Amino acid sequence: MSKGVNMQGTQLFLSNLYYFLEFVCVYFATILGFCAIMSVFVTGIILILRSTVFSKHIFGRAALWCLLIPVIFCGKLHLYYQTYVGFKLFYWWYELCVTRWISVLYCAGIAVTGLAFITKRKRLRRRVDHLYDSKRFSSKYTIKEYLGQVSSFCTGCIKPVIVIPEDIDDSRLFVVIRHEETHIRLGHLWILLAYDILRTLLWPNILLHICVRFFKRDLEDVCDAVTIQRGRINAYDYGEAIIGCAKDMLDIRKKLGLENGMSFAVDDSFMALRKRLERIACHKAYNTRTLTALIVVTIMLVVAGIGLVKAGSYERINYNDEISSVCFSNNFNDISDIFVDYDKSVVTGYDDEYIYVDADALFEKYPESRTGGGYFYFSVGGYYKIPGIGGGGGWGEIDAGDISSGTITIINHTEIDIWNRIIMWL
Repeated sequence: MSKGVNMQGTQLFLSNLYYFLEFVCVYFATILGFCAIMSVFVTGIILILRSTVFSKHIFGRAALWCLLIPVIFCGKLHLYYQTYVGFKLFYWWYELCVTRWISVLYCAGIAVTGLAFITKRKRLRRRVDHLYDSKRFSSKYTIKEYLGQVSSFCTGCIKPVIVIPEDIDDSRLFVVIRHEETHIRLGHLWILLAYDILRTLLWPNILLHICVRFFKRDLEDVCDAVTIQRGRINAYDYGEAIIGCAKDMLDIRKKLGLENGMSFAVDDSFMALRKRLERIACHKAYNTRTLTALIVVTIMLVVAGIGLVKAGSYERINYNDEISSVCFSNNFNDISDIFVDYDKSVVTGYDDEYIYVDADALFEKYPESRTGGGYFYFSVGGYYKIPGIGGGGGWGEIDAGDISSGTITIINHTEIDIWNRIIMWL
């Protein structure tokens, strides 16, 4: 007997777990899909502005990417359901997510993309860990030397490591180290990690993946300006160091026979390098107070943007306290139309134990039930995360033959269990 009970308990648990995971999958696929669609428009705006209005403003171009931060909060906006434009531009995704396999595909895409990024980072970290420490330059960060030609870089958010080529010229070493140290101090490694997380969550937006190169170029320009000014480095010496490193990398590519597929001219890196050098040559000292003000204003605008988005979005939990529904099923299992009682004309109220129904109004709504054959079913309360996606609430039933006039009391069977509690918390 106990074995059978345990089996039923296990089956019930697995069934509840399945429906819970299905709900979570559909819910997050829906809201993240909305964010991905919104990010397409925002990314397009960023690309246009960085190449026009902000084309000559290094810090302005970098600040533009902050427009992507509020996007991650745009999954539950009212406009998707309550405006004509929102309905036309976004609602198709909501309808697609009703098909479960679309939601599963989206979540699987997140898992695959995230796993690819994690694997790539771990592989790089393992390779860096096998390099030996450099003694040629002192720094508060670990410096590793690579046996061969490689473009200097830094990696590791928690424990940053700077990697330099073994045979780098001493005249360039100071500039290279200062440049990588600036990347670390400005938090660029964390920013790139955040961008990778954004790309993972909104993976269908191809623009986010394409724009990685533009994003990194803007960070490089910021790093160049800060390194030159803080390190008091001559702009021409700084540019010569970059040219020397770029020339070494080009030479090694030619030796490997890869100049056609990986040369600067083919992959646009040459043009990017040229523009970068032009900006370095025209470098002018920036005003630290002005820059600080720009940072403060940017943060304030981002916070305000998030606040506006949250104000125009559905809450984490939206209760259906004012809405109840009724349906009638006769002895032939024919279910009548579902009546949604917005004005409480039939379901006059409910609490944790009972549902209160006006019998006269009920018979007036369903005159066919006066014969006494069939059952009434009631649904009250509950919650929704976004329209159409929710649960909980309570339900009750009564035989039409047991109904008399006046107010009738029906037992309220609540459905708020541990699974619903978790969903409500999400």
